[in-house]
Amino acid sequence: AVVSTQSTGGGPVQESVSKNARNMEDDPVFSVDGDLAFNWAYTNNGVRIALSGGNLSPADSNDQNTHGLGNHLVCNPHTGESNSDEYKYEISNIQNCPYPSCKRYKMQGTDHGSGTFLVSGPVYGNYAIYVSTDAKSFPLPGHHLDTEIVVDFPKSASAAEL
Repeated sequence: AVVSTQSTGGGPVQESVSKNARNMEDDPVFSVDGDLAFNWAYTNNGVRIALSGGNLSPADSNDQNTHGLGNHLVCNPHTGESNSDEYKYEISNIQNCPYPSCKRYKMQGTDHGSGTFLVSGPVYGNYAIYVSTDAKSFPLPGHHLDTEIVVDFPKSASAAEL
C-alpha cells in the first residue's frame, strides 16, 4: 500500500536555480516553500511529490487541488491502480483551482492524458531532488556526479558509525 507522508523537515538545505529560470511564479517546486511530501493521497487522486507550502488536500477531499510532480486523478492512490488514463499527468503548475469549479488545469508540456480540462503549456526545466539524512550541502551545478557522493557528516558521528 502507498502511504502519504511528509518526509522532510525544515525546508531545503540547498537549492540551485538557473539565473535564466522563467515561470517561477507557478513552478511546482520553486514557487512554494515547505517540506517534501511523497505519495500524497486524497480520495481518488494522488501526487508523487508535492511541497507542504502549496496546497495538500485533506484525505477526504476530492478537490483535485494538490499540484506537483507525478499527478494522477481518478485512481486508487493507495494501490496505484488507475481508473482512467485520461487524467494522469507528470507536472502540474501551482494553481488554486479546486474541482468542480475549475475546468482548466495548467500542465507543463504535453505529457498528460486526454482529459478535456488538462491544458498543455511550456516545459519549465528539469527537476532533480536529492534527499539525505546527513548532508549539509550538495555539489553545485557543473560538478560531475559519481555513483557515490562524499558528504559532510556531523562532528558527533563518523561515517563508520552511521
